[in-house]
Amino acid sequence: MKKGFTLTELLIVIGILIITMAAAVPIYGRLQTTAQLDESAAQMVQAIRVARERSSAGLNNSRHGVFFEINAGGDDKFILYQGANYSSRDISYDWAVTLDNSLSLSTTLAGNEINFSTGLGIPNNTGLLTLIHNVGGSREITVNSLGMAEQH
Repeated sequence: MKKGFTLTELLIVIGILIITMAAAVPIYGRLQTTAQLDESAAQMVQAIRVARERSSAGLNNSRHGVFFEINAGGDDKFILYQGANYSSRDISYDWAVTLDNSLSLSTTLAGNEINFSTGLGIPNNTGLLTLIHNVGGSREITVNSLGMAEQH
């Protein structure tokens, strides 16, 4: 009696493997897109929360905020800054995060920035930030009148 696999058995196993791999590729792609959106949105929420906490604590006796730079032809980014507003900030305290080129940003915030009052951490602006992936999917972040940022 011979031991081994027949050609038919090998072809069946190879066929099952190919079908399984073909089904897994789109799932992996969606997983990667979701992870990228979630990570970037979490970074944005964290930057807003840090700015609020720095202002509330009166760090360097200054206001702090986050500016959302939207570049039509390039990569969008957000900058955590120290100062009364983005244009008059102290550049040496900037912390900038450039979004991956597959992500874009839109906002309803006036002036594309949010700045918090010293001591109380009250925002000068409220609104919605939307992070959009070019393959599909998006994440929304709201900033309310108390300066609380939440991802949806």
